[in-house]
Amino acid sequence: MADGEREGQPAAASDEDALLELLRRMERANFPFRVATPGLVAQVEALLRAGLVEGGIGCSPVDAGKIAVVRRISPLGRARLALTRDSARGALEW
Repeated sequence: MADGEREGQPAAASDEDALLELLRRMERANFPFRVATPGLVAQVEALLRAGLVEGGIGCSPVDAGKIAVVRRISPLGRARLALTRDSARGALEW
């Protein structure tokens, strides 16, 4: 299996799944939501670019590495979460 792929799914689909999973984690978290792991910082950057969250990227005062801080999930992000819940609910009902 190639990097970034799951069985039967292209890398782009698994990337989107990872972003939605992080958004779901944020939904259950206290704000501000902070991450310093390079992979998670990159995911937060993608969510920021997509307008799904509000926050910023900066440098950690401890080690000068990148840190991402999310202040809140945007209305667009909340709508995306609701859409995925509705899609899952519909799939389970048929």
